[in-house]
Amino acid sequence: MNTSSPTTASQSMLWLIAALADAPPLDVDDTALVRQAQQDLQKFTELYERYVPRVYRYLLVRVGNMADAQDLTSQTFIAAMENLDKYKGQRPFLAWLFGIAHNKAADYYRRSRPETDLEEAETVPDSDEHPDDLVDQRLSLELVARKLKTIAPDRAEAISLRLIAGLEVAEVARLMDRNEPAVRMLLHRGLRDLQAQLYPAVENGLEDGS
Repeated sequence: MNTSSPTTASQSMLWLIAALADAPPLDVDDTALVRQAQQDLQKFTELYERYVPRVYRYLLVRVGNMADAQDLTSQTFIAAMENLDKYKGQRPFLAWLFGIAHNKAADYYRRSRPETDLEEAETVPDSDEHPDDLVDQRLSLELVARKLKTIAPDRAEAISLRLIAGLEVAEVARLMDRNEPAVRMLLHRGLRDLQAQLYPAVENGLEDGS
């Protein structure tokens, strides 16, 4: 008999997805570093190192292909560096950066049908994490990426931007051209769908009354 509870399963799923972000806290203030980089592009390296894991994981989940995700990650940071003088600080730098990544992913979908080569998802950019932690996160990324492909694209995008990219709901709404209540509904329904995909035994147990 399955002893997992829906609450436990949902909490585990949320922890698993949130763990994939592997990036600085959302309240990190990039203002000073961005200003330095606007004066000296060599300082942009610090911004790159700070956010490349998160951008890469977001793009990998969106396109499902390591080579394309790496290429889109490079394109994102090149575009950010080339347009850094246009960033005026009216929104968080992370949100501005993910606006570029979001557009790169959208361009990718317009150009070609994405392929899901999730065995390649086990390779991610270098980090300082413990090897055992990296293994766990790679396997988790592969699982979540595969399951996100099975739910509605707008729900998958909302989950990717909110929980993997780590953007606030307001920024997700801005990128997706939706209002905040609509984004929250996408997240709610998307997480419900994803929970059903990740924990089918729990869902079946509920349906069977077990």
